[in-house]
Order: sequence, then C-alpha cells, then structure tokens
Amino acid sequence: MELKRRGVTAVVVATETFAPLIRAQAKARKVEPELVIVKHPIGGLNAEELKGRVDEALKGLQSYLD
Repeated sequence: MELKRRGVTAVVVATETFAPLIRAQAKARKVEPELVIVKHPIGGLNAEELKGRVDEALKGLQSYLD
C-alpha cells in the first residue's frame, strides 16, 4: 500500500490456490491488493506449460498498464 500511495503500481501474481490466503491476509490488514491470479500449479511444469502461465500472468498485468 505504501507503493500505491507513492504512485507506484504494485501487483501480486499468485496461483488460484493461494488467492484465498492472500485475500484473507489483505482483509486482516485492511488493504485491497491488486491481484493477478493464474492457474495452479507453477512448479513441475514443462517449458510449454510454464509459458502458458506466464502468458496468462502477462495478460492480467497488462490490464494495470492500460
């Protein structure tokens, strides 16, 4: 939130499995996180599968740049 106050866009990129935890922690701290959620898992993927996750994240991040 400090970055946001300074005019810097900060986005959390996480897999769908961790989204509820991130939202719960944000609620406890009374902040509203900027989130980009991608499919789980990330680990153990081959290069092609990982590229798909990266592409998914980039699409989500692009919405914050427009």
